[in-house]
Amino acid sequence: MKRWVRKPKLLPLCGIGFFVGILLCLFCGQGDGCLRPESLLQVQARTEDGGKLLFSLLFIRGKWIVLLLLAATTYLAPICCGMTATWMGWSLGAFLTMALRQYHLKGVLLLPAALLPQWLFYAPATWLLLKWCMSLYEGIYLKQKLSKKACLASLFLLLAMMGMGIYLESFWNPKILHGILERF
Repeated sequence: MKRWVRKPKLLPLCGIGFFVGILLCLFCGQGDGCLRPESLLQVQARTEDGGKLLFSLLFIRGKWIVLLLLAATTYLAPICCGMTATWMGWSLGAFLTMALRQYHLKGVLLLPAALLPQWLFYAPATWLLLKWCMSLYEGIYLKQKLSKKACLASLFLLLAMMGMGIYLESFWNPKILHGILERF
């Protein structure tokens, strides 16, 4: 098979997405964003049921994981992985810019409140997922050596890490976010 898509460099795409997210938020504004004071007051007043949030997040995060896993078996794997890396950078840049624009230096506290502790697992798991998808693509379409045992072990590890991130986002993150918003 002829290779029609080159392997994307994921880290530079993530960096480009980060700067594009910053620039878009600076020049286009935040519009009707989730970081408006009214929205944060609603989040602060609401108590989350961890079980309901867990199933909701399993569905939301799970569908993207499954779509990426399926894309890894097609010619679209490099494009999907590149777009995912760019989107991750863009969303981080946009969130940070909106928080700083709305709340100045105090807005920097919103970033760890919104992302911790789950992103301690999501970030490496997503990176591992993108690498896994690219190695599967290379094994299927570029006929590079692919170890089934290593592939399954990596898949199990990344799914366990994603599961831990979902658990933390469901049960711990709402408490952290409420704690920060009470002092905000």
